[in-house]
Amino acid sequence: MPTTNNKMRRAYGLTILKSAHPDIRQLKKEGHEPEIHGNKFWNSSFLIMDYLKKHPLKNNKRVLEIGCGWGLLGMFCAKEFKSKVTGIDLDPNVAPYLQLHADINKVKMAFQKMSFQQLTVEKLKSYDVILGADICFWDEMTGILFNLIRRAKKAGVQQIMIADPCRSPFNDLADKCKDSYDDVEVVEKWLKKPVRASGEILIVKH
Repeated sequence: MPTTNNKMRRAYGLTILKSAHPDIRQLKKEGHEPEIHGNKFWNSSFLIMDYLKKHPLKNNKRVLEIGCGWGLLGMFCAKEFKSKVTGIDLDPNVAPYLQLHADINKVKMAFQKMSFQQLTVEKLKSYDVILGADICFWDEMTGILFNLIRRAKKAGVQQIMIADPCRSPFNDLADKCKDSYDDVEVVEKWLKKPVRASGEILIVKH
């Protein structure tokens, strides 16, 4: 069952620290201030976690979490499915928060400072599954993510999942994918626990 207090939350088998937690406050005091919306855990990750509880990945898949922030979505896959997980984010300041959560949750997750555009076809060949949550928030992200999905399909990535509370750039991305590829699904999700959250998951399969 999900549990929560003002300093941490326990959900989907993970411990997630809140901004009031002493360890988070200490990282900020040390100067690790995330710059690109990496200042907290974003709820759309829960939408994918809930979906994967019902539609699990096969064990030992190579998972890439894009725009990973604190990396909890990747860590969920590491715990639940023994996935080998890497997170990328353009903001290097999220790395200490990711490592803190990896230590607390007793999982391994690699981190690389990298933009979506730097994920070449060759690099994407190293992964079976790509996950992202709350990453399509600017208009220019529609084209950037669509091109990433195109490269991922060329690289043979088996499944791409992107969750969002249905902002217009995400809706545009979903429409472009449905127009361009056959094996595309958009799943609506509503959650009451561990938080109230709603949105859609774009799923593109190879």
